[in-house]
Amino acid sequence: MGEDKKSPITQLGKISEQVLNGIVQSIEAAVVVHDRRLKVVFINASFKTIYEIDEENVIGRSPMDFLPDSEESQKKAILSRLQKTLRTGVKSPYHEFSYCSPSGKFRHLVGISTPIFDSNHEITHVMSVIHDLTRRKELEQEAVKAAKLSSVADMAYTLAHEINNPLMGIKLGLSSLYDSLKKRENIQTLDSVMKDLKRIQEIVNAFLRAKKNPSFLKKEKISIIGEILEDVLFHLSGKLDRQNISIDKRLSGEDHVVLIDRDGIYRVFLNLFLNAIQAMPEKGRLTISTGVTTSGERGERPRDLLCISLVDTGSGIDPKYSEEIFEPFYSSKPEGTGLGLSICKEIISAHHGFMKVEGDVGKGTTVNIYLPISKKGSH
Repeated sequence: MGEDKKSPITQLGKISEQVLNGIVQSIEAAVVVHDRRLKVVFINASFKTIYEIDEENVIGRSPMDFLPDSEESQKKAILSRLQKTLRTGVKSPYHEFSYCSPSGKFRHLVGISTPIFDSNHEITHVMSVIHDLTRRKELEQEAVKAAKLSSVADMAYTLAHEINNPLMGIKLGLSSLYDSLKKRENIQTLDSVMKDLKRIQEIVNAFLRAKKNPSFLKKEKISIIGEILEDVLFHLSGKLDRQNISIDKRLSGEDHVVLIDRDGIYRVFLNLFLNAIQAMPEKGRLTISTGVTTSGERGERPRDLLCISLVDTGSGIDPKYSEEIFEPFYSSKPEGTGLGLSICKEIISAHHGFMKVEGDVGKGTTVNIYLPISKKGSH
């Protein structure tokens, strides 16, 4: 006979342990194997990544020993799952639980335990596979926020539509009074009322246009930011003067181009300025600066961004609420609607930008708006 060749099955049997180990070490889920005393005898690389615990602190120990003391209730639930699998020889149901790593990273995990039998069908080990659901949960939360924003937009459209009709009637009725007025002060009062009505109508019409036509982005030099700021400051000049709030402008003179919806950015600035004014009821300073930076959000590739920074000296904000303030209907003010910042965030997102809020109680608030710089020749 010719050369004795081993069958593929025989060869596979000799390398199966190496192959299996390679597979287990490469998967994203954490794998941990316990002996009958529920002491750990094996963990893969993903276990160390998810739990942030070194192998030497895990091998030969039970979950009750190496998991943080702050996770006492979770430790008991995990131990109960392992004991039941060992006792019944049946794969456990999926078990969702939370975990806070030594570095403070909070994770949503789901685990399942499976018995391992020997050739005599005796249970020798229990294997657990733990999947990290953190990113999935974040995406679910983002989807819920998006749904909330969509409902806010629908509600705003309906509200704007209903308000627009009586506004037209009020405006026409006041216009007809002009001829019957003789006193100059009465005419001046009516002029002021008409101007306020015009502003309200412009805001309502902006909502109606936004629903029918999403933000129309037009190429503009970044100097347009200064023009929009001047319009907003003029509109709010009375409030600023009454509350003794000074304005410090530090605008960049760089010759860059951004894609921008002027009406949308006006609404963003108006909302943010009103928030700042309310946070400084007696006296304060509002600093407005612009500049070009290079940054990326959530691991994105770095890109050139226009940063518009608004810094006030008001009552500030608790850092733990810096993300919640963008959620629809969230407000720390009893009279607030909780819609202003969520609408601002939606407008900036339509510009492919993002916002960040920083501050501390009693130390003022900083709002940074980031808008992408348009490349030359792009549309």
